[in-house]
Amino acid sequence: MTPESPTAPKPRNPRVALMGEFSAGKSTLANLLLGQDRSPVQVTATQLPPVWYRQGPPEAQRIDIDGRSEPLPIDDWSQVRPDDTRMISVGLGADILHACDLIDMPGTADPNMAPDFWSRFLPEVDLAIWCTPANQAWRQSEAALWEQVPPLLWTKSLLLVTRIDQMQTERDRARVMARVRAEAGALFRDVLPISLTGALAGRDDDEVLGATGAAALVEFLCHALEGLDSPRTAPLATPPRPKATAAPAPANPARPGRVVPRRIIRTKSGDHRAASENRPA
Repeated sequence: MTPESPTAPKPRNPRVALMGEFSAGKSTLANLLLGQDRSPVQVTATQLPPVWYRQGPPEAQRIDIDGRSEPLPIDDWSQVRPDDTRMISVGLGADILHACDLIDMPGTADPNMAPDFWSRFLPEVDLAIWCTPANQAWRQSEAALWEQVPPLLWTKSLLLVTRIDQMQTERDRARVMARVRAEAGALFRDVLPISLTGALAGRDDDEVLGATGAAALVEFLCHALEGLDSPRTAPLATPPRPKATAAPAPANPARPGRVVPRRIIRTKSGDHRAASENRPA
């Protein structure tokens, strides 16, 4: 076997960005996927830079605009200022982080973001989940920003209609979904509804996960991540990984490589459901 060239770029996990306007459900979605009950600190959307979650022992680091890092308390980021912070890098042991990194992005209209923020950050993203609340789904401001995203990202990404449970009737829900699919369906790989608060509260119940749309979301992620076959290498902007690494997810010996968790919401026992349903990518 020919040894790998020491100068060959190292592969990295695909990166999933959680995007949308303020209060669209991005952080609740992150908590659902990561198995958390809430974010480490309750702050307004304008008070945090991007939060980059990766597999590793629990720890947080602040990355400043020059790329220097300093440790943060894992449960309190209230002192972080977005004007001098590029991102917060967080290590967690969540199953989904074996398959991808999650990046909880600021609200798209955040006045603290530099004018070139999106052009600098989006090239590092492999797919996006754009959250839009059902009661004001797919506003003109959302469409205007998404149309600036490279079309290659459109073919991989999901438009997630949150707060669908706040629609009063099934007919109202169907109308919202039909309108959003007609207006934005061509700009995304798929459009799905979800009740994030319902899924977070009922993540121990398979029927609840199915009824809230969480199961369909997980299925989308599994297929989307498995479809990312192009080589992925880590650019210089990648934040540092935790000093100690967690044990990697088991790989299929016949086909070594990344493992995509098939189910990533907590079970009634409190454990993540992935070990028996992993599929190598």
